[in-house]
Amino acid sequence: MNSRIALLAVGCVALSGCAQYQAEQQAQAAQIQAANDDAQCRSYGVQPGSPPYVQCRMNLDNQHAAAQQQQNAILGAYLLRR
Repeated sequence: MNSRIALLAVGCVALSGCAQYQAEQQAQAAQIQAANDDAQCRSYGVQPGSPPYVQCRMNLDNQHAAAQQQQNAILGAYLLRR
């Protein structure tokens, strides 16, 4: 009985470590995406905080969201066919 509890505890610790790693990877990817978006909008000659810059960032955010929705739809369709 004690070995089962110990095994369960080890499993929980391992899973929490995986979840933390994944969260860190997602946060890092979001930071990279934000830096890339900033660089792209600045390349158009707009200044951060200006209305054109804000519009540029909103457009890029909308493009990323649409791409993510399309990717989720494709994955969902694939999983339903399996």
